[in-house]
Amino acid sequence: MTGQFAHIARCVDLQERDLSVVESRATTKALLLHLSSICSPNTGAAKVLLVFSRMATTACGWIDGDLCIDLSARDDETMIEASTVLGGGLRERILAPISFRAPIEEFARAIDRVPHAIAPLGIRARSPGRLSLSATEALRRTTAPPPPIEISTESLFLQASPPATAAVPSLPPNDVDAGWDD
Repeated sequence: MTGQFAHIARCVDLQERDLSVVESRATTKALLLHLSSICSPNTGAAKVLLVFSRMATTACGWIDGDLCIDLSARDDETMIEASTVLGGGLRERILAPISFRAPIEEFARAIDRVPHAIAPLGIRARSPGRLSLSATEALRRTTAPPPPIEISTESLFLQASPPATAAVPSLPPNDVDAGWDD
């Protein structure tokens, strides 16, 4: 596996730094296609929703209108479609539908467990075989992506040191305690 996303071997390997690609339609599409190609059940497939949630922030300037993300069950796979609502009932697809080899229940479970992870996207509609997420244009234009959080290198250690075993000094004999054994 080579290329810009070669370090992502499973969907769970997706990192914060990888989400910066949403600045461009081409790189967003490339990331999603890569995630689709490596996706399998129980390997963190729901992490792909982080890409769509980042698209719902000011980090993504190439989308106009309300953002709609529709997930639908297709046997043991989940089809994800991304589109915008431009008003007047007009809806435009912004990416081709992408299939992920994981059941929709895996995505729904992740949203139930950590709903704030997909913010600013919110659940618009939900049924057993379908899940619709959305963010209004006003929300997208006013929501900044979360700041990158990194642990300072000074706070990291490679190996924990074993606890120091200090020798307990023996106390000199005390004449006062000598009578206790009598």
